[in-house]
Amino acid sequence: MNQSLVSIIILNWNGKEHVFKCIESVMKQTYCNVEVIIVDNGSNDGSKEIIKNEHNKYKMIENNNNMGYAFGMNQGISESTGDYIILLNQDVYLHKDFISHCVRKANSNVLIGAIGGRVYSWIGNNFTFCIQPGEGELFFLKKRFQGYGGVRIDTDAFVFRPSGCFPFLRKAMLNDLKKYNGYYFDESFVTGWEDMDLFFRMQLRNWKCLFTPDAYGWHVGSGSVGGKNTFFKKDIDYQVRILRNRYYTIIKNIPNNIILWLLPYLIITEISLMPYFIVRSPKSIFALFMSWAYVIWNIRKLYGNRKIIQKSTNVDRNYLKQYFVKI
Repeated sequence: MNQSLVSIIILNWNGKEHVFKCIESVMKQTYCNVEVIIVDNGSNDGSKEIIKNEHNKYKMIENNNNMGYAFGMNQGISESTGDYIILLNQDVYLHKDFISHCVRKANSNVLIGAIGGRVYSWIGNNFTFCIQPGEGELFFLKKRFQGYGGVRIDTDAFVFRPSGCFPFLRKAMLNDLKKYNGYYFDESFVTGWEDMDLFFRMQLRNWKCLFTPDAYGWHVGSGSVGGKNTFFKKDIDYQVRILRNRYYTIIKNIPNNIILWLLPYLIITEISLMPYFIVRSPKSIFALFMSWAYVIWNIRKLYGNRKIIQKSTNVDRNYLKQYFVKI
């Protein structure tokens, strides 16, 4: 029996500190039928040249500039030929049996569009067994529309989405989204919430996401942005994208009957943002204003996307409500 081909896409941007360990973990996988595609987003730290020299058996896509996560991963997905795809951040390290576990689970149920594994913290040179806060595990949604992850569980479970640092995806699911929406990741997001947008559209099409603790790896966290692992520590441009893209995801993806149900929580959140930012980080108020400006400027395009996405929805209200578990 032929093994399913798994395409591994590694997105690198100035990842000299971690990307070679990431590649090492791919090379050590016990599952052998893989293709590796490395997308370099305009690195200038020498990592691209080292990869080309030491790992020239792998296909490399070179961008002249940092085109963002969505654009880079779309390039890799478009070039992939596998039945399954793993999207790797440059600062992750997979356990040697990660792919084997995921393929076995995915082959057991054709409705599984994504698999998420347990995410442990990679701190310095140490691969710890401390769960990375907010990643993986039972990942659901808060009613104010934020992700809610990190509730530990030691058995398989269906969840809203996998962790974004090393999701295992069925290519047929990705092709289904592109067939109806015209794209895999929405490149207007650039970086931030682009994976939430994709996995929301996945759920709307009735593809399932399985969390399995048997498949695990390690993640540095914010390795591509200098270790600035909290919202307020990141630069203004990044804050603008995070805030903007949350609005984009709400406008595009949440069905009317769910928006009405969530509306009180969303309104309270918006009212609270301004005083919260004044206390925590006054400079972030500018990012909030800019995010509103982007939404207003792009509202026609967003509603055009929404019309297409909602028309292709294949689940009902109660199905979606099960994933909103906390205020």
